[in-house]
Amino acid sequence: MPLSPDQLKQFKKPFGILIPDSHVNKDTISLVLKDAAMVIAVGDRTTERLEEFGIIPDIAVVDGQEKRFKRDFAGKYDADKVRCKNPAGSITREAITILEKCIAAKKPVRVLVDGEEDLLALPLFIMAPDGSVVLYGQPNEGMVAVKIDEAKRRESKDLMSRMPVD
Repeated sequence: MPLSPDQLKQFKKPFGILIPDSHVNKDTISLVLKDAAMVIAVGDRTTERLEEFGIIPDIAVVDGQEKRFKRDFAGKYDADKVRCKNPAGSITREAITILEKCIAAKKPVRVLVDGEEDLLALPLFIMAPDGSVVLYGQPNEGMVAVKIDEAKRRESKDLMSRMPVD
């Protein structure tokens, strides 16, 4: 079941530090990721930018689209690939199960989402180890970096507890 418009509004504001587009570069991102337990990218453009900077995410969650338009980025780095279904505006149990396995994999994994990947950042905030950094795009603004700790995990669990999971 998709989220209601009110629930979707909660995802419009950044969950972490917004790095404006003009400051998204290799030096800034490398500094943000320094000593990260795990690097997780959500979104095709975010993953592509990390790759351009020579940064290989431990997990990349992509759907082959950017701002609802098909794009042709498959990623050039070597990673295992897994697929899951996750319709727009929702979070499925299938996707959560796949993400749990990816976190345990201990090697780069690219999750190819049939549907939409945007909301899958939320379960990653809950499941990623402390000290991990989850990066995702904030449309027309920049990139958001979320450093995972117990407070961020609690906030994410609270939000997810109010959402339907298919």
